[in-house]
Amino acid sequence: MRTCPNGHPVPDNAVFCTTCGARMPAASPGYGQPAQGQPYMHADQAPPNQGYQQAPQYQQPPYQQAPPYQQPPYGPPQGGMPLTGFRGEVRSPGMVILLSIITCGIYSLIWIYSVSKEMNNVLGYEATKPQYTFYGLLCGIFTLILWSQVDDALVEIDRRRGIISSKKFLTWLLLTIFLGVGGFVMMYDVQSRLNALYEGRY
Repeated sequence: MRTCPNGHPVPDNAVFCTTCGARMPAASPGYGQPAQGQPYMHADQAPPNQGYQQAPQYQQPPYQQAPPYQQPPYGPPQGGMPLTGFRGEVRSPGMVILLSIITCGIYSLIWIYSVSKEMNNVLGYEATKPQYTFYGLLCGIFTLILWSQVDDALVEIDRRRGIISSKKFLTWLLLTIFLGVGGFVMMYDVQSRLNALYEGRY
């Protein structure tokens, strides 16, 4: 029989006093007796090494930065982009020139406006500005710009077809300045190459 800190008798195995509720002090183990929760060992046996082992720290995965934003390129698509498959009207180059002469150039305006739109549909983007046809009536520089755009569009069409061709705008311009026939040469050349495309020829 033990007594609590306040002098009340309590059973040997009690943790709290049954009279006042005071906590009973832990009884020290006797010589050679194992403490509570400890394995039995002799007095001359050294306690096992129970050094503090730190738990492995959490390894945070390295921060992976998102790849930088790349702005898509503008202008005509690059690489081996195919043609759209659009086919325009097949015209006789000689008839185009003849009608342009008979109508005093009115048909030439209709023609170049039409082929400019056709080439845009063939390539799938606005390679030419067909409205420059009408701007050229006020300022001739727009007509020359449209000629240059048509020339570039034809070169791009040939490149996508696997044909190597050169630009001819300078030739058209020089023939216009010195001989006055550059427009007719341009009509014949452009319509002939478009007819070859529309009919599946080289």
